[in-house]
Amino acid sequence: MAPAQRREQLLDSVLDIITTDGVGAVSMDGVARHAGVSRPVVYGLFADADDLLRGSLNREERHALAQLADALPLPAHDAAPPARGGLTAALTGLADTFLRAIAEAPQRWRAIYLISDSGTPALHKRVQRARAAVIGQVEQAMRAADAVDPAADHDLLAHYLLAAFWDSGRLLLTDPGDYPHERLLDALRQLITALLASAAE
Repeated sequence: MAPAQRREQLLDSVLDIITTDGVGAVSMDGVARHAGVSRPVVYGLFADADDLLRGSLNREERHALAQLADALPLPAHDAAPPARGGLTAALTGLADTFLRAIAEAPQRWRAIYLISDSGTPALHKRVQRARAAVIGQVEQAMRAADAVDPAADHDLLAHYLLAAFWDSGRLLLTDPGDYPHERLLDALRQLITALLASAAE
């Protein structure tokens, strides 16, 4: 097997282990056993367990961002200022795309949530940086919107919205029966509408 293919195989094993047994269960021996290869094969491509986790997060983060690409970037200062209705539609579209991405690739997103919740500082910070980038886009879009009061706390409002998006994704992963996509999206639409209305006053 070519090194690139072997690398993907090993990262598939890392993903399986994370979603089945947790981030702490990832080890060189465990990945070798799961993939049905010898330890030297794993060591030939990855330095240690942290390197395996970084490689897995790099891959899943890249795929996750590709899933969200259609909803990003949001309207910002260099675009025509969106009215409140346009911004509501853009943010609701982002929420819809995010929830659909989770439904389409639940194992990927479950791993991302588990890594974010893990006690591994470097990996946790990586996920937080990706979230911060989206928060920054939401904040910029709100600042650019004609219907949002310039004196509103755009930074906090963006954090609140992304926290609601993130928790909605977690509910979809853990309890899709009680919290299906449609219910979550409707609640997020109401929240977005209410927040933007209050920010316009």
